[in-house]
Order: sequence, then structure tokens, then C-alpha cells
Amino acid sequence: MVSCPECGLAMKEVTARANPGSLIELNQCANCGGIWCDKWELFPIQPDEAARLEPVDTALLRNLGAPGKKQLYCPRCTARLAVTKDPLLPPELQLKRCLKCDGIWLNRGQLTGFKRRQKKIRQEKLGREAPPTRVPEVYDNPASWVVTGTKGMFAYPAGAPAGKEVGDTGRGVFRIILQTLLRMALGI
Repeated sequence: MVSCPECGLAMKEVTARANPGSLIELNQCANCGGIWCDKWELFPIQPDEAARLEPVDTALLRNLGAPGKKQLYCPRCTARLAVTKDPLLPPELQLKRCLKCDGIWLNRGQLTGFKRRQKKIRQEKLGREAPPTRVPEVYDNPASWVVTGTKGMFAYPAGAPAGKEVGDTGRGVFRIILQTLLRMALGI
């Protein structure tokens, strides 16, 4: 279990939907709401997942105040976290990145801001075409997903259960094998 870089408490594992057919496990602090993303985990997360992971809790936000200016350290390898300087990010989005393992720390609300900015850039590049309206039923039912990879980093929809056609095919193959063996035995 990893500790929060901001407040030092143990973080819980949370799951976020990513590109179709995958889940990503992130670490989130239950106290300050910050989120730790290991290398390559931040970018594929779907924009609507940010709102689910960072619900607005006004009482908590009033008590937290502004994030401190103290030096933060990576919860994975304990290296220093450095503020990411990216010209595509607005100045209020100060993501902190581990220079050793490339993980990223986001204070509460920064995931939503980052995903909003990412969505805006994507729309500018792709134009205003509408997203697909029909999503496979399996995608909306995480209970049918198979989690694989390193600690659930990737998840793929489970295959459809075997239907009647599989049994019929098996019986047909068995019948052909029996007929062939019978013909060989009888010399036909």
C-alpha cells in the first residue's frame, strides 16, 4: 500500500475506465482526495471518470485550503516530485511528476481539470464530430470484465458464453470422426 505524498496517509486503490475495454487501478487519498497515477495511467482515462473519482465535497474543500508548497516525494520510489511544465496545460494545473519512475501526482480537482483540457484539445484536433452513440453492452457491465495484466492495469470484456452452435459443431465433428474410423475398419 502506498502513502499519500501530500498528507502521508495510506491511499486506497480505485478503478477508472480507460480506453474501451480497459480498467486502470489508481491510488487515491481518502483524506485529501489526491490521485497517484503510475506511468502511462493518466492519459487513457476517460474524461467522465474524473467527475466520478473527484466528487465535489464542499465541506472537505473548505477544510483543506490550498495545497502546500512543501517538497513532495514519490509514493513508489521516494524520489522527488517536480512540477510538470507543459505549454498545453493552463498555469493552475500544476501536476507533479516523479523524475525516476514517471508517476504523476494530482491534487484534488486536478484530474478533472486535466481531463477537461485533454478533451478540449482532442475536440479541436478532431473537429466537432459526435462520439459514437452505441457502446457494447459488455462495456457498461464491469462484472462481465476479465481483469488481467499487472495488478489489473488492463481489463478486457469476457468472451460470450458458449451457445448451442458450439455443441452442434462438436457433435458434427465427432460424427465425422466416427464415420471415418468405421470406414477404415470395414475397408470401405
